[in-house]
Amino acid sequence: MKVLLVTFSDNADHQDITFGMFESLYNAKRQDCDIWVMGIKSPKVPVMDTPHTHLVDCPRRPGIEKKTFDLKELHSIISWINIEQFDVIFFESLHVWNLAIMMQCHRKAKIFQMIHDVIPHDGDKQAKSVILMNKAVCKLADFIVLANQKYVPRVTEEYGVAPSRVCYIDMWRRFPKYTEPKYTQRALFFGRMNPYKGVDNLLEIARLCPDVLFDVVGRVDHQVQEQVDQLKLLPNVTMNDGYVTDDEMADAFINADWVILPYNSATQSGVVIDGYRYGRPCIAFNVGALEEQICEGTSGFLITPRDNHLFAEKVREAVRMDKDAYLSLSKNAYQFGLKKYAADGAIERFMELIQT
Repeated sequence: MKVLLVTFSDNADHQDITFGMFESLYNAKRQDCDIWVMGIKSPKVPVMDTPHTHLVDCPRRPGIEKKTFDLKELHSIISWINIEQFDVIFFESLHVWNLAIMMQCHRKAKIFQMIHDVIPHDGDKQAKSVILMNKAVCKLADFIVLANQKYVPRVTEEYGVAPSRVCYIDMWRRFPKYTEPKYTQRALFFGRMNPYKGVDNLLEIARLCPDVLFDVVGRVDHQVQEQVDQLKLLPNVTMNDGYVTDDEMADAFINADWVILPYNSATQSGVVIDGYRYGRPCIAFNVGALEEQICEGTSGFLITPRDNHLFAEKVREAVRMDKDAYLSLSKNAYQFGLKKYAADGAIERFMELIQT
């Protein structure tokens, strides 16, 4: 079976997911899978340089821009795909060029499209675009793939996709070796600060925990700028709202003891997996499908949504945890993530998905 993994995203998470599976399958040298990968030139994360690695010049966002209409480059990509005659094309992220490829690629190929957000998040400025893109790929792809079980029925309800065409698979990432804790008693809020990420909750929680140090790392959506400005004034909050390199991201997780997700809504979260990659347990509101990602008491703690006082109480309790007890929880979080989300361990379920 000849398989092409595709992401045109300039998002490091999407690249790591795609390149991680390619790397694992390529190194496994399986007889039943001839694996190839396509991504953007100059990606943010490393990708193996092999004869099966195909990097292209494409628009870096799924929206409409001047580069979107580079028909010469798009035609070149489609021609290459048709010449190679792939049996399976797996699109890990949404992109307008996905649609053109789906319409123009040879009929032999089975098309899998992963959708990370079935329903747009509260306050998402791109909500209409997300819905339109979801509708389009649901019509063109042979199979729709989700990273959680909870929203599988919603694809049928919202987009009219037959249940037989909707698949679910746990996400995967490349995992480093276990990172020993630094026992800093710091709590990390990581990722782009949007309304649905609960910046309003974070502000109240930080105020309720004046003795806890919070590291807030991520770009700021203008809709929450006022709350972010208030966060910056708190003496127990350090803020990095600029561009974050891979090394700075790793340092942020390594230097924290806890990862916090006081979200107002969610589907699944890559931040949870990043926490596990560095052996850092999570504290999160039980929203969306986060309960599928966090095992209560084993890899972190789930809090009743919107109860900021209870969340703050758990944060204070967590940072005061005995070192031996925290070390045990840290190792459990890493092992839980390694088993559930490591790319090397996801090969069999990925192959089962595309073969079945």
